[in-house]
Amino acid sequence: MKMEKFIEYLKISARQVARKRMRVLLTALGIAIGVAAVVGTVSLGEGIRFQAVEAIKDQSDLTLIEATADIRGGTIQLITPAKIDEITAIPHILASTAVIREAYATKRQTYLSVMGIDPTGIGDVIKPKYLKGDLIEPGTRQAVLGHDLAETLQRYEGVRLGDTIPIMIREYDEDGMPVDEEVDFTLVGVLQERDDQFDQLMLIDRGVAQELRGGESSFDGVLIRADNPDNVFAVVDGIKDLGLTATGSFEQIESVNQLMDVVVLLLAFFAGVALIVGALMIMNTMITSVFERTREIGITMAIGASPGDVVQLILYECLFIGLIGGVLGDLLGIAFAGAINVFGKPFIIAQLGDTFATFSEADITLITPEVLVLGIVISIVLSQLSGFYPALKAARLNPVTAIRTGV
Repeated sequence: MKMEKFIEYLKISARQVARKRMRVLLTALGIAIGVAAVVGTVSLGEGIRFQAVEAIKDQSDLTLIEATADIRGGTIQLITPAKIDEITAIPHILASTAVIREAYATKRQTYLSVMGIDPTGIGDVIKPKYLKGDLIEPGTRQAVLGHDLAETLQRYEGVRLGDTIPIMIREYDEDGMPVDEEVDFTLVGVLQERDDQFDQLMLIDRGVAQELRGGESSFDGVLIRADNPDNVFAVVDGIKDLGLTATGSFEQIESVNQLMDVVVLLLAFFAGVALIVGALMIMNTMITSVFERTREIGITMAIGASPGDVVQLILYECLFIGLIGGVLGDLLGIAFAGAINVFGKPFIIAQLGDTFATFSEADITLITPEVLVLGIVISIVLSQLSGFYPALKAARLNPVTAIRTGV
């Protein structure tokens, strides 16, 4: 019985909408413009976000993460062997290895950023490729240079593969005075260019680095290889849950997401203004409709319709208007997104710079089914909210007075 009543009310409301097609179309167009603005804004934000993330994935080693010590609650969370065991238990970690970080200098005072590694465990983590030479042997004072650092040392100090690199390690005596100790390392390998931190690093054996430091058992960080780019943020969350800091190329994606959230929020404000205008148009249309149908509403209530029935009839009319506005808004939004791709893309790419030059090969907007559904839902919800006051106004009419004074 309820379903039959519902269907009957829909038919009555549909007839009312059909009687005033032009007014309904213009009213629906008002909210459709707001929906189109929402669809275009969201599609632009998601399109730039998607393309930026894909560019970062192509240009960066996204699955390589480094966990470092952090201060939580006033306590320093050190990278201890026990903490490393907790890290390796995080799901989606393919491989990991602890590292030591130091800062040395050559005898000619060239700065060296040094990473002590485990030669037996580093391969699966950083996946090194060698321009020449090979990896260091465990327990030896051998070194592998990153591409850029190798070029620097060759240009200014004449260091080549197989040469000995005199390195000055600064220590302090009992009086706090600096004392430099000279240690020789043999260059056994040079990495291919990677476009990451390893281009500027000198890699040595981790045990040797700890020995030169004084035999400390803690580490400065853990290099981690996630099994899939899609699981990187799950691994990062696991690292942070252990009280550690996570760094890596994924931070670029976080920056893009934060930037696009702000951009979409700002654009959504203006889209929201258009939606409010559209909602006010629906309210005005329904108030006018109630006034024009005062006698009709009075007769309907006189023959048995309850105030609730009147409210439902008015809201169902708003439902049709909202549905029409949502569909029109989606169509306009698709057209708006197309216009952005044609006319706005060159300007946006110019503003983003060379890093995102690949944007020119694809659409800069991304319209998904979810965005289109969102547009229709927003339109329907606003139409219902806008129709609530006119519906209450109609339901509160006195049937006798409405019949006598209505038109």
